[in-house]
Amino acid sequence: MRLSALVVFGLLLAPPALAGPIDTASIVSAVTGDFNKDGENDLALLTRGDDDMDFHLLLGVAGRGYLAPTELIRGKVWGKAGPDDFVGQEPFLEALPNGSLAVHTRNDAIGRNRWSQTLTLAYRNKALLVAGFSYEWRDTLEPDNAGRCDINILTGKGFRETYPNEGDPVKSPVAIQARPTPFSTWSGDETISACNPE
Repeated sequence: MRLSALVVFGLLLAPPALAGPIDTASIVSAVTGDFNKDGENDLALLTRGDDDMDFHLLLGVAGRGYLAPTELIRGKVWGKAGPDDFVGQEPFLEALPNGSLAVHTRNDAIGRNRWSQTLTLAYRNKALLVAGFSYEWRDTLEPDNAGRCDINILTGKGFRETYPNEGDPVKSPVAIQARPTPFSTWSGDETISACNPE
């Protein structure tokens, strides 16, 4: 998506507590939406960090016509996207119709274990919370080792579905402890373990 000159200028003037100047060439993905549901347009960005991607959230200021840097989470989003990187590991953001924000990551480039993951983020009580987790996997050498898993993080309930070589898909319930988890402190270890119990 094309960013206006005013938005780019605003990024360059971000307060030091939240961000230094952003090299626009480092922007990997950018989406707008009303993420905090106040009627103003907001902006979310992924930029190349020192290792993984940095996540930026800027919220529109009511009646003022500008974006205020609100959250910067460094190295939180896995992925590679650049002229020297393999195609198939690029993360991207998606603004959902309900006002939530999806963070998509994947490995469809290297090794036998290919996967894609989507975190659904919801802005609640002045923080981005992880509301949903979706994960798909496949083994390029073992075709029957493939499946998907979806968990509602706010309720702790979900399902796991696997695709054996022969027969119908096998679907089973999945449960984790329900708790609101800020994106800034999120770790996918518990959900990955629930999705892959073996």
